[in-house]
Amino acid sequence: MSWVVYVIFLPELLTRSGIDQRYVPWFLAADQLVFALSDWSVGVALDRARAALRRIGPLLVLLSTLSALAMWLLPLLAGMPMLFLLMTTLWVATSSALRAPPYVLLSRYAGRSSIPRLAGIQLLGLAIASSLAPYLAIVLKGVDAALPFLLSALAVGFSALALAYVERSLPAAQSVVTSAKANAVGRSGNASWGYLLLVAWLLAVGQQWHTAVNSAPQFKRLADPALLPWLMPIFWVGFSFGLLLVERVLRACGVWLLLQLACAAGALALTGTVMAGSLTVLASSQFAAGVFWGFILCASIGLATECGQPLQTGRNTGALMATLAVAAMSRLGLAASGGLGFATVDAFLPVAAWCVALLFLLRLRSLEST
Repeated sequence: MSWVVYVIFLPELLTRSGIDQRYVPWFLAADQLVFALSDWSVGVALDRARAALRRIGPLLVLLSTLSALAMWLLPLLAGMPMLFLLMTTLWVATSSALRAPPYVLLSRYAGRSSIPRLAGIQLLGLAIASSLAPYLAIVLKGVDAALPFLLSALAVGFSALALAYVERSLPAAQSVVTSAKANAVGRSGNASWGYLLLVAWLLAVGQQWHTAVNSAPQFKRLADPALLPWLMPIFWVGFSFGLLLVERVLRACGVWLLLQLACAAGALALTGTVMAGSLTVLASSQFAAGVFWGFILCASIGLATECGQPLQTGRNTGALMATLAVAAMSRLGLAASGGLGFATVDAFLPVAAWCVALLFLLRLRSLEST
């Protein structure tokens, strides 16, 4: 939710700092780059803490306290450009402290088969925040930024304390002994993991472009623009349903097959959003695309923790989060530069990205099975 509040008020804060609002997309793209670097760095730090049998709660509390303090100060420093930029960078960097760690904790104490389901539960917060974003933009219009930023800062601090408490209540970490065979498997899996990160980037770029660029024009083509705040969250409502259904689907087909089927079905749903001739078809396609994105994200997190066992779950999960941030940065940069220049190409970009990702997945799976 703190990111949603930040995006809503960023144009106003930049104006106060004397920065032209046309730089907002590039500013957000730079934020995503800092996110990517921080996500990976935090993941590596978590692995080192695990290898030394240290708890990660104190580190999370420290970073999240800095993040909460920085966010609270953002609207207060908006009139001082240099301090505002430095505080924004600090907030973006430290806010990564609550992205990868929950999944690392899951990998420590939960069975591998249950990680995608538990990740889905954790991701419900993202779904709710994304669903509420259009309404918050209306509700917070004209409100002084200080109060929303203060409430968001308090929420971040509370989340860090809750995560640290959960870790403290769990049994102490066990030492992990890796055999030469396990190390060899880990080294041989590095290429596959890099391949999967490329797939994750393609899928995330497609999702980002669909929700941030294509969805609003698609709805405006078939509905009154005044209804957009009610229609835009349909994708995220579907995403929430996908998170709740992922456990049952995983039991039936497993994580690899789920990822492949979700890519294929999601590409069809995205095609439906482009080709829809009625609002009913468009809304149904948006909902379905959201469901399949939920499947994809949970399956990707499950694969990240599985490929990182036993001592690289933080590194792999951080790399996945960083890849999602790079995808957002790619979308922001492409949109700020005017897109690809062809309306039809822009409309089908998400479909093409998911289809290419599916081809890579099929190729990768066939190589692993030989």
